[in-house]
Amino acid sequence: MDYIVLSNPRMNISKLFDKTNTALQFKSAKIYSFLKVCLFHQYFKTISYIIISFGLTLKSQVIFIMRFFYIFLIVITCDTSYAQMYFQKLINSPFVVSSLSSTEAEGLYAPRDLDFNTDPSKPNELWVINENSATFDPNFGGSTVTYYNAGTDSQWAEYRKDSYSAHFMHTASAIAFSDNGGFANTLDVQDANGNPNGYFSGCTLWEADTSIYARVNQNGPELGSHWDMLHQSPFSVGIAAETENIYWLFDGYHNTIAKYNFQEPHPDHEHGGEDHSDGLIYRYDEIVVDRVAGLSSHMVIDQSNALLYICDTGNQRILKVNINAGAINYNLTPYGENIEGYYSMIGAEYETVIDSGLVSPTGIDIYENFLLVSDYSSGEIIIYNIEQPDNIQEIKRLQTGLVEDVMSIKVGPDGSIWYVCTNSGKLYQMLPPINGDLNGDNSLTLADMVLLLSHIINSNLLDQEYHILADMDSNGEIDILDLILVLDYME
Repeated sequence: MDYIVLSNPRMNISKLFDKTNTALQFKSAKIYSFLKVCLFHQYFKTISYIIISFGLTLKSQVIFIMRFFYIFLIVITCDTSYAQMYFQKLINSPFVVSSLSSTEAEGLYAPRDLDFNTDPSKPNELWVINENSATFDPNFGGSTVTYYNAGTDSQWAEYRKDSYSAHFMHTASAIAFSDNGGFANTLDVQDANGNPNGYFSGCTLWEADTSIYARVNQNGPELGSHWDMLHQSPFSVGIAAETENIYWLFDGYHNTIAKYNFQEPHPDHEHGGEDHSDGLIYRYDEIVVDRVAGLSSHMVIDQSNALLYICDTGNQRILKVNINAGAINYNLTPYGENIEGYYSMIGAEYETVIDSGLVSPTGIDIYENFLLVSDYSSGEIIIYNIEQPDNIQEIKRLQTGLVEDVMSIKVGPDGSIWYVCTNSGKLYQMLPPINGDLNGDNSLTLADMVLLLSHIINSNLLDQEYHILADMDSNGEIDILDLILVLDYME
């Protein structure tokens, strides 16, 4: 993997550190677990065994025992929430590091969105959706690249394209996983059959089961592996999962927001079928949004507060919608298919919550009490505090250095930030700097020790934003113990 230190031109990464660091970094999880067992069960005979086995000198014994017990002391401070700590460090550090995790070679081509599989047994399974097929794939239609063990040393990628994706993923623009393990995608096209006078387009439902997706019905007799599809939203460019088979769409043709309920995907969960008759669509025409051609307008649901946040790209703002508000006003006539219901809604509850500081907002996500928005024009990832939904405050702007490229963002299970670049065809993971790096060169050197020591003896105090890096053991204090840790890692 390649790394970019955004605040410093020197790009050497310390070999001493795993990029998945917490307050204290251990290269091996096995070592970490071993130390905890030794501590909590008081198996101190282990020390004697090691000393005898390796024939350490008296001086070496003293040094070894001191370090051994010191690490024990540190271990007990590391059982806080890893992801929370990681994210907090990311947004509070004075600089960030972007790790290039994938390129066109693994199948990325005009990637428009990404999302993690919601299956608890697959916490690091990341899906990226391409607008079209990869450069090495001559067949037209959207495609996906799935990253297994994303962000780890064992990460690997798998490119897939359903043989019928020319329709079901035509100009794919967004992807969202629901809580039942399925996912849906939107289509940024007027007509998914290529009819210049047609309006047959919307969103498609799929199962994420890799024994089914892009595997069954690839040569017929049914229409590939898709689970369901509804066709009432041409130029749809954003999607968010509410629950089960219910999704919210950014309808770029009608310039509004719609709720799609697939209900039972095809009779008896059939894959590749054409029966969409139980579909329900609710169009909230009171909510007016503006699509920008070629850009996605992503959305995310704050499940705890039943709020939908929308990147209204064309109007340079973020909207907030109460997903439980609204009532049916009148029936709409569906285009090209018979469905159970297609309704225009009234009584929507929505408001603009961010209307400044954005040029082309495209990516959006929620992590705890934070709202993250990526701006395609500037390449910035802006962090907002939404603890009080009626008083949203901007707290930080993270720089990617990628102008007119970043299309979507997602916070991973470990608290890191992932984003895709549609024009360069790349996937990045944004990481906090390593602990102890105080001069921004992304390595631990004598210079960092000098800065840390100067702070400890009050000769040259560090700026507040560097305290999180200087506090190596994350105990809330910067002291000689932190200096010892830096020295230990340097050795």
